[in-house]
Amino acid sequence: MITPMDEYLFDLYGYTVIRQALDPEHVGAINAWIDALPQLEPGQWYGNVYTQSYGGIDGANLQDIIEGGEIFERLIDHPAWIDQVRHYLGPSTKPYIYEVFVNVRSSGGYIGVHSGGHNVDHHQRSGRRNGQWVCSMLSLLAPLTDVGPGDGATVIIPGSHKSDFPHPQQDQTGGISQGSGERLVGAVEIHLKAGDALLFNDALCHGSAQRTNPGERRMITMRYVPALFAHRFGYEPSPELVARLSPERLALVQPIPPRRRPGR
Repeated sequence: MITPMDEYLFDLYGYTVIRQALDPEHVGAINAWIDALPQLEPGQWYGNVYTQSYGGIDGANLQDIIEGGEIFERLIDHPAWIDQVRHYLGPSTKPYIYEVFVNVRSSGGYIGVHSGGHNVDHHQRSGRRNGQWVCSMLSLLAPLTDVGPGDGATVIIPGSHKSDFPHPQQDQTGGISQGSGERLVGAVEIHLKAGDALLFNDALCHGSAQRTNPGERRMITMRYVPALFAHRFGYEPSPELVARLSPERLALVQPIPPRRRPGR
């Protein structure tokens, strides 16, 4: 149950922590699945899961991880967080999974801070309008390993989803800044146990600290957006139509090209 205090703090800070969201058996099963993976490079496929990276230092992202089996399918509408997701997206929409992956990051890795309320991207970034919740993107992070000091924790600037200014140490475009997140004045590391979850308004300025401990940081990441961001009936234009359309027209019909396994 979401209390008035929960709502106040989520509105004020832009995030909430859900303790013990995933049970130990579920976390163990996912870690065993990852342990059994062959060595994969960015761009390679494992079944219908593919690997992606923003440059190497951020680690490997196993994208579309829900293709990996039932242990991942459970995450889609997990009862530990789905009601909060529906609540904070707002009453006028339903959730749509914009992205879902597992990030595996080794010692030395991090991702620079990005986003913030100063971004102008046609999204409602503060999370509230006319007395209703209208978050345009919620991110759900669930660690598969404990994340404490030196483990490369997620960092956020609390309340930055409402700021009209970029952080003075941040890339002013809101893109991924150079350097790890803990260097920013005002950054807060979110320490979590394996199976906890962090739900936040993705408009927060966020990134991660550098991992200095040995071993791996493993993190489930899910991004929920309003269903209106996806096609109403799941339409995908035919290959024939895609071939006929000009780039300008194709951008209106299919703004993001689908990623398919080679040969399909």
